[in-house]
Amino acid sequence: MGRRNRRQSYEPAPPRPFGHRTVEDGPGGDWVVQRVGGSPKAYRCPGCDQEVAAGVPHVVAWPADELAGLGGPGDRRHWHTPCWSARGRRRPTPRHLR
Repeated sequence: MGRRNRRQSYEPAPPRPFGHRTVEDGPGGDWVVQRVGGSPKAYRCPGCDQEVAAGVPHVVAWPADELAGLGGPGDRRHWHTPCWSARGRRRPTPRHLR
């Protein structure tokens, strides 16, 4: 006789708030960090100077001063997740030294 599939009862995890943001310590001060599942647009990663392809999960980071009204949307940067994690161990690419 075959096995019966039982329905498991479980509580679904509460949904994370849309736009969940954290503040992280980093070179040059505090950064607001938001992990995104992907976007319809490609961006240039400031860590490796390579393209973050459309639809690829990545990190969006900007100076925390923006929350105090001292920055703007132009200060936001889209990073590959590994590049963001390694930002303290590597030097910026020559393009971003200017």
